[in-house]
Amino acid sequence: MCYLGNLARSLHAFPMQPTTEHTRHFRSLEGRSYRLLGGVKLFFKRSEREDEGAYSLFELLEPPGVSIALHRHPSFQETFVVLEGRFDFQADGELYSLGPGETLVIPRGASHGFTCTSPEAGRLLTISTPGRLFEEFIRDIGAANLDPSADIGTVFARHGIELL
Repeated sequence: MCYLGNLARSLHAFPMQPTTEHTRHFRSLEGRSYRLLGGVKLFFKRSEREDEGAYSLFELLEPPGVSIALHRHPSFQETFVVLEGRFDFQADGELYSLGPGETLVIPRGASHGFTCTSPEAGRLLTISTPGRLFEEFIRDIGAANLDPSADIGTVFARHGIELL
């Protein structure tokens, strides 16, 4: 029996996952953008038409010395790929120092936070699964940061994200 024939038969045993409708190309620092306190910028690489929700893909640009506070979220997993700069990650009590080309996968519910430790801005490519959850949080926290009367803790709680 040929390998491809076996592969084709085994693929029928699994339901097809939703897929992107067409090829997409994004340049560096391109996509739906959000700016957060501390000069952190995020560029989400998916459009409204791509609603299968399997994952969110975004690029994060973080100035030197800026940190993302230690937190956890049970509803989504994050995978970080360092594109430029250096980052120190704290994840589940362990310290990881990552440079370009290195990847760190944070499972759902694991405590984590990170700091850009390089003298220049750091850039991460991040995959969040399932999709849209993290972008909805970023949209809401960005709006709350502009409203002095907003309760930031309520925004975190509404999205199931716990600051530690």
